[in-house]
Amino acid sequence: MSDPRGRGRGIDRGRRPYGTGGGGDRSIRGVERGTGRGRDPAFQGHPGGSRGASRSRGGDFRGGRGHGQPAPAPSGPPVQVTPYTSTAVSIGPLTQAVGVKRPSFGTAGRVIPIIVNCFRVSLPNCYIHQYNITIIGRTRDAEMEGFVRPDDAVKIIQTMQELHSDIFTPRAVYDTEKIMNYPFNVRSFYPGDEIRAIERGIELRRGYFQSIRPAIGQMVLNFDISTGAFFQGGPLIALCMAVLGQPNTANPNNLLSANINRRERTSLLNMIRHLRVRTQQRGEQPRIREIRGLSELGAANHTFDTPEGQTTVAQFAARTSGRPLQYPAALSVQLSRLAFVPLELCEVVPGQLMRRQFRQDLMSRIHDFTNLQPHTRLEKIRAGSRGMNYNASPYVNDFQMQVEEEPMSIQGRLLDPPELIYGQQARVRRDELRDGAWNLRGKRLYQPAAIAGCAIIVYDQRFSQESRQNCTRGLHEACESLGITGMPLHPPSIQRNPLGTNYAEHIREVGQQHHRQMGSYPNLVVVILPDHGADDIHTRIKHAGDVLIGVATQCLKASSLVGSKCRRFPNPQYFANVCLKINVKLGGINVVPTPETVQFLLDPNNPTLVIGADVAHPPVGSRGRASFASLVGSVDSSASKYIAITRPQRVRTEIMNERNLEEMVYYLVMKYMAYRREKEQKSNPAPRRILLYRDGISEGEFKECKKKEVECIKKACDRAGINPIPGITFVVVRKGHHVRFFPQNGTDRDRSGNVRAGLVVDREIVSPVEFDFYLQSHGGLKGTSRSSLYNVIHDDNRFTPDALQTMTNALCYVYARATRSVSIVPPAYYADLVAFRAKHHFDPDGGLSLSDTASRMTDEEEEAQLQQVIQAMCPLHARTADYMYFQ
Repeated sequence: MSDPRGRGRGIDRGRRPYGTGGGGDRSIRGVERGTGRGRDPAFQGHPGGSRGASRSRGGDFRGGRGHGQPAPAPSGPPVQVTPYTSTAVSIGPLTQAVGVKRPSFGTAGRVIPIIVNCFRVSLPNCYIHQYNITIIGRTRDAEMEGFVRPDDAVKIIQTMQELHSDIFTPRAVYDTEKIMNYPFNVRSFYPGDEIRAIERGIELRRGYFQSIRPAIGQMVLNFDISTGAFFQGGPLIALCMAVLGQPNTANPNNLLSANINRRERTSLLNMIRHLRVRTQQRGEQPRIREIRGLSELGAANHTFDTPEGQTTVAQFAARTSGRPLQYPAALSVQLSRLAFVPLELCEVVPGQLMRRQFRQDLMSRIHDFTNLQPHTRLEKIRAGSRGMNYNASPYVNDFQMQVEEEPMSIQGRLLDPPELIYGQQARVRRDELRDGAWNLRGKRLYQPAAIAGCAIIVYDQRFSQESRQNCTRGLHEACESLGITGMPLHPPSIQRNPLGTNYAEHIREVGQQHHRQMGSYPNLVVVILPDHGADDIHTRIKHAGDVLIGVATQCLKASSLVGSKCRRFPNPQYFANVCLKINVKLGGINVVPTPETVQFLLDPNNPTLVIGADVAHPPVGSRGRASFASLVGSVDSSASKYIAITRPQRVRTEIMNERNLEEMVYYLVMKYMAYRREKEQKSNPAPRRILLYRDGISEGEFKECKKKEVECIKKACDRAGINPIPGITFVVVRKGHHVRFFPQNGTDRDRSGNVRAGLVVDREIVSPVEFDFYLQSHGGLKGTSRSSLYNVIHDDNRFTPDALQTMTNALCYVYARATRSVSIVPPAYYADLVAFRAKHHFDPDGGLSLSDTASRMTDEEEEAQLQQVIQAMCPLHARTADYMYFQ
């Protein structure tokens, strides 16, 4: 049970165990044993910080899509369960909670036996003290601010015990053996038993995650498989060639010289900055230093002054290394203010985590490695925990702890899926839902939109006239079958060169053509993108459509239309999925749940506004200029139609800016009231209740989030003239945890081998105090499914567990652009999409880069950067703002 930041361990014998302290991500944790002096122990949450990791951290990956092979059925007779009979919760009145105390346990659904990757831990009858030592101050790398290496952590804790020997008697135990020997990332470490090299100088390593934390009536060890991405060790010059996508036979004198284009140079520097490399001069010990920058000139042309006179980096390197350079025209890396060393004389230290954003073309290879079928993952967890041999560890024994050898068998509940309503009140019955999925055969959308006009722009030069006809025919037939009117069989179209920047003019041009032919302007433009350069075109098209012109745009990859999906006859399923996105972009509603499954939302006497919230940060490894806070809010009574708003705020700040949040909530409230008054003709347009799903915050931020963000919502409602203030329920949604569930009986698993959709767990492994639950609302696709963890941190509406769990599960079935349930409640999902699309609010040719690799900025510089972003950000066009443009 090693902690990568360093942890001392000890016990205060003879006292009743009460709790442990929580640590932040930039702390060194020390645990006292002995006299019991110092602070009184207090329950502060899960040891070692939050159960969920920030999404901006590198090293762990989510599972991908695809069905894969069916998993083998569990062997042996079915496991029988005796359902819990009591729903009562016993929490002492003096026990404090950051969020809402658990009101009771849920009972809805069918009880099933499951296995969870948690191991019971027995503790001695004593206090355990944990001390958090925060390192204050900045480093050269703002991403590593406050970070302390394990060897330094040992020195700090040793010094602390020597200076305060009266407190640390006997001395604390400190375990660094495993962490010192292996690369690590927060609470994961990577022994290197399973390594796979992928392209661009990156290798993947499989390791282990471990975290001990309190649960209901016990402590549990969460043990999981973890995957980390690392830079390949070896010659730095070989790594640089790989980063640029060049074969190892290519000549660095040409490709890594001063003639390298600016974009490639920036991309290379972004990847290798802060990488630790080993250098050695003749007759001296090797040195390990971090890369600060890249030279502008090759080593042969890069001159500097010495006491003997002027020389070049290449000449100096030849004298100090004892050999001439093989690639004198190649660049050098800057290792200190004055030290430049040729690339070929640097060795990359192995085992360095790749804390950067991954290229999209690598994601399929990453998913192939990270996705493990449930039975395979469970066996690796069992084997890994046995290999740790916890009970033989002197550190565990000093605590008088015992860790069970087998993962826990617990009870979960399978909630019934909701019935769904499509057009003409056609229903999808529960028996039609298989593993959280269904089909649209014979059904029309609940509220189909009307296409007032459609035009097509083609940017793929190989996209033939036949392919264009197949595409329009496929869209026409899919729209007709789903009830969307107005899709023409032969819409006006143009074909243009994908190179350039005049994409807004192309939309205006095809709009004018439509006006000449049809007498009106289109409200939908379909854009056919090429395979190469599609991301840049997509960004420019969305900026033009959503911001400048105010027309819905639907982008399609040409490769999806000229392959098997559309070679001779259009694939109905493909085009039906496209039409789901088109319908909501034009103001339609695809599907709604039946009233009995979401009674809370459909109570006519208590109108409910549903809000999703998220904050998106710059990519990992990039300092960035700003983070973006985004909100979506329902406007209709069925909570199926949403509008969105986004605002920039200080970079990497997760708690929303209070002024921004109040403004955004006010905007949503006013839109909600206007829609109910004008579209639905409601006499009571103001919301009486607000249900907010907040994505992205970690457990350590709950207190601040509750204090600031709930108050902003109240202020926004007061500003809107709503009296009384609506009852607010604030639910945090998290996916960044390592708890996994596995079926014990074959009847409880889906085709992927995962537990069936609708699993809810709110006993045994959850918080002993606070109102939280795990919900696995989706069916498995590929790999082991990850549930979402919901924490209720504020609740004026006094939800029962069954009511909140059932309603949340039902909402997961009405995600607008899918015919399957999703893993996270749609309002939070939509907010994430809006935050991601914040980049479309900026002129692509405006000169403002949202990604900045500066490693250090003062507060004044950060504020100046933020003001630049605020001034450059363009609002949505009025015709776009009232629709779900973000689909």
